[in-house]
Amino acid sequence: MSTLDGDAIQPISELKPVDLWPALHRRLQKLSPDSVNGPDLQTQLARLESTLTQALAEHPDDSLFVLVQMLHDPRHGYSVSHALLAAVTCQLVGPPAGIQGERLQALTRAALTMNIAMRALQDQLTAQVRPPDVEQRRAIEQHPIEGAKSLRRLGVSDETWLSLVEEHHETPDGRGYPRGKPVRDSLQHLLRMSDLFVARISPRRSRRALAPNAAVRNLYLETRDYAGELGAIFAKQVGMYPPGTYVRLQSGETAVVIRRGERVNFPLTVAIADPIGVPLSPPQVRDTQLPGLGIKRYVDPEEVRVRIDLRRLLERL
Repeated sequence: MSTLDGDAIQPISELKPVDLWPALHRRLQKLSPDSVNGPDLQTQLARLESTLTQALAEHPDDSLFVLVQMLHDPRHGYSVSHALLAAVTCQLVGPPAGIQGERLQALTRAALTMNIAMRALQDQLTAQVRPPDVEQRRAIEQHPIEGAKSLRRLGVSDETWLSLVEEHHETPDGRGYPRGKPVRDSLQHLLRMSDLFVARISPRRSRRALAPNAAVRNLYLETRDYAGELGAIFAKQVGMYPPGTYVRLQSGETAVVIRRGERVNFPLTVAIADPIGVPLSPPQVRDTQLPGLGIKRYVDPEEVRVRIDLRRLLERL
């Protein structure tokens, strides 16, 4: 497969996730209604989607690890990091839920473009302490419609893709926005769940990130009346503590999750600090299924004083 148009000098099959996902982030950042024409957007988005799909198939846990870490790294624009992780979440959950082929492709492209009309605002709101003002609220409420309009103007004709962008904030009870339209479609349910999950586990200047286990549990409870099976699949595929999440072990050590486990509450971790916060050199693999090494609680990244080298950590596995 070809390289990433100047973002890489190696074949894509040789790029490690720690290099690949920032490269895809740069590529998606460049794709906006104001910077490309229709054919360019669709061609480049198709190439990006293909690369994303391959990377996730070959390195699912490493991909999640890098993307979750990128959410907490201010060097990466939040809006694009959000889009990439939402797309990956849809791809992880979709096939076990019976969403495949062209439907999964439309869902992935919708995840990558659902906020295309408010990227700059989304980044701004992440760094903003005060609540959105009237103008910002109006833009938030209209961004699904404006995003679909932009995609149509750029030549997108896939109605599944377009309707998902336009309806990704609608709800089954009709209390969503922008039109208050009751929606009962499995693709839209998964897109909305992925969108909410990423938003909730992402930090803001105005609040800390929600613990992923709480985010997954809340999503399941909120959707069980109309998408209970999908919620269960979501929890199984993503895990209660996805790779990239920091946790405190029963041993007192601070660790970072590196692999999902067979059971959603028991991932594989790497301990990076001892019980009093002294960095471990080298970091030590800890299987949370073993006695005394279970997860005691989630740890907010702001509490972690040990800086991890993603490349070196992943190379040790």
